[in-house]
Amino acid sequence: MKLDVRTIMLMLSGINLLGAGMMALISFHADNIKGARQWAAGHCCMCIGIFTSTQMSPEWPLWIIGSVPLVTGCGFGLIYNGIEAFNGKRCHYWFTAWVGGQMMAQSLWLGVWLDDIRMLVIANSILFSCVFGACALNLMVKAAQPLKTAYRLATVSFAFIALMSLLRALNMMSKPAQEISLFAQGDVNPVFLVLGGLSQLSISLSLVMLITFRLVSELREKASHDSLTGLLNRRSFEDESRRLLARAIRTGEPLSVIMIDVDFFKRVNDVHGHQAGDEVLRRLAALLQTIVRSEDCLARYGGEEFCILLTGTGEQGAAQLAERARLLYSELQINWKNEVLHSTLSAGIADSFNNGMNLTALVDAADQALYRAKKTGRNCIALHTAVSPPAKYA
Repeated sequence: MKLDVRTIMLMLSGINLLGAGMMALISFHADNIKGARQWAAGHCCMCIGIFTSTQMSPEWPLWIIGSVPLVTGCGFGLIYNGIEAFNGKRCHYWFTAWVGGQMMAQSLWLGVWLDDIRMLVIANSILFSCVFGACALNLMVKAAQPLKTAYRLATVSFAFIALMSLLRALNMMSKPAQEISLFAQGDVNPVFLVLGGLSQLSISLSLVMLITFRLVSELREKASHDSLTGLLNRRSFEDESRRLLARAIRTGEPLSVIMIDVDFFKRVNDVHGHQAGDEVLRRLAALLQTIVRSEDCLARYGGEEFCILLTGTGEQGAAQLAERARLLYSELQINWKNEVLHSTLSAGIADSFNNGMNLTALVDAADQALYRAKKTGRNCIALHTAVSPPAKYA
């Protein structure tokens, strides 16, 4: 069955138009996602360029003949820029201008002045292979699931088009020049275009997946983390703590909980304002992150209270960490509107050896110890074993 090359190219144009529409809608409604606007513009340019090339005639003015490959090449470059923006990098728009200019120069020199269609197809195919190969390389980044899946699909799609373009160039090199035209109906040329069209559709879908999974990841992050400090919120802390508790029960290792509260926090809000209070909490959260191990669990438990669950640590080890946090925080100077704020904290500690492998019991015990620390003058730590006799859980 013979495949009409112009029909296939019109299909490619339609795929790019669909991709441009999807990306434009996404960029309007999710402006926090970088790269969607570049992808929308890139798909639009490729749509215009591919569609116009199917209707092109030698009688057209030279400036129109030259502008078609320029627009198409800029479309490829904008897809690359979108990947840069999505990855949080600075966009190199000179690359887009270079790809468009290179494609226009090749088309005018090889297609118009030399009238060598064979060399034009080879040169453009090599250029496409280089651009899509660069896109694939920029998509090879580390990411967590489900974003990792979208990155891999996009990488494979771009790499496949790069490979197809290179194979097309090699195929054209092996054929006589008189047998080659832009819209040849041979057995190979349409096959390359069909495979390219399917890969282009895969690229559009994978880019949409990248955006969708990025939004899902951000929503998940917002749902599980405190917006002010960036720490886990109370619900996420409880979920993570249950996992650590289950592991501790299997391994037999101890657990400790530290409850931390900022001393006279209401006074900070009343005297300096709530924004100053927010800065105090942010600075304390940042300090705690520097001294807590990656395997431990740190969260803003509520208001000015923070909670730390320490794995493989008994009451005395947790007390050492709490005392270190207290000393560091008491020495911390917080600059706020030409003033220096000083603040202190109190902490209560409890462990599983004296309170059992139950999160509620551990938190309650640490809270009782915290209450004792506040009653004895604040800016100190207290152990739960000093509040009530130890019960010695196995």
